[in-house]
Amino acid sequence: MSISKSLEYRFAAELSLVSGSIILGAAILYLRHITFFPDMMWMMGPQLIGHAFIANIVGIVSGLMVIIAGIMIYIRPIHIRKWGVVAWVFASISFFGIGGFFIGGILGIIGGFLAVTKGITFFGFKRDKKQHRTKT
Repeated sequence: MSISKSLEYRFAAELSLVSGSIILGAAILYLRHITFFPDMMWMMGPQLIGHAFIANIVGIVSGLMVIIAGIMIYIRPIHIRKWGVVAWVFASISFFGIGGFFIGGILGIIGGFLAVTKGITFFGFKRDKKQHRTKT
């Protein structure tokens, strides 16, 4: 595979990696906050503490899956649409967890969308050389 072929979808991969890192970081910070301050029980109540742990698990899994999708978009651009859908779905699921401070989920949805519509780069449409050849 040529370098230009692997760099063709680099923006979608980088956006997914940044998004997954933000989602994962937000979930880890929230988990750290809950574990370092266990007497938050009076404020949240026993029912919401369980919800907070479930939200952390959803955030960690979503962040890891978006990171994996970003890496796979960069490594295997042949399957870019499949991994774009994975990034898109797990970035959307992250809103049920922590959501990556909201911006992580939004960036993941945009990165997945760019990967699914694989003909679009950061600067516009990528034209294929075969389409512009004239028959002589």
